[in-house]
Amino acid sequence: MREQWENWGWAATSVLICGVFVAVMFGGDAIFSRETWCYGADDECLREWMSALGGWVAVVVAVPTIIYLSKQVRAAEKHHRTTIGVQARPTYMLAKKAAETSVNIRNQIASKGELWAINNIPSDREFKKQAVGRLGFLKDLVDRTEFIRIQSEIEVTYMRHEQLLKSIDESIDKLEENLRHSYPEISPSEAVVGCSANAMQYLDQVKDVCDRFISDFERMTDHLR
Repeated sequence: MREQWENWGWAATSVLICGVFVAVMFGGDAIFSRETWCYGADDECLREWMSALGGWVAVVVAVPTIIYLSKQVRAAEKHHRTTIGVQARPTYMLAKKAAETSVNIRNQIASKGELWAINNIPSDREFKKQAVGRLGFLKDLVDRTEFIRIQSEIEVTYMRHEQLLKSIDESIDKLEENLRHSYPEISPSEAVVGCSANAMQYLDQVKDVCDRFISDFERMTDHLR
């Protein structure tokens, strides 16, 4: 019904106005005669009627303008959504990629972390070398350009990307120092498990940030999935 009114309301209003105009032009004498509208000799009836009908005439005349303005407003809103979509689309695609990457990396870390948590191998030199290699691999997994961009273009996570990398580097340095000088004392298994837990926590935060941005973008631009 609303769509029909928007498409044909202006035509109906124009026909109504034309009808009133024709009626006034060709039947004005009868329509506006005193006998038609007035009762009594002293009534200023024409002025009274015109005053009463003036508001309704103004409404009828204003309808086409209102319809036109409403269409203009909707067109402006659509243009605004389109502009936002074009400008923010690269960031939107980044968020989608980073969200997917964070889930994949988290699953990969989780699948290996449990083995280190229950590992009973003595903390010998070879095991420490394995831990250093595992931490280096973990760093490579999370040291992604898209994660850095998420932090600078969308939202800073509670655990910052550089903080996570620094904690992994510190654990690697301690293990390597222990291999050279037998100090400081550090458990290879605890180092790997602790850094892995921090990494998974960070990846969860990246996923949450990306999901919020994706949701906001699709709502603002009326984006169809």
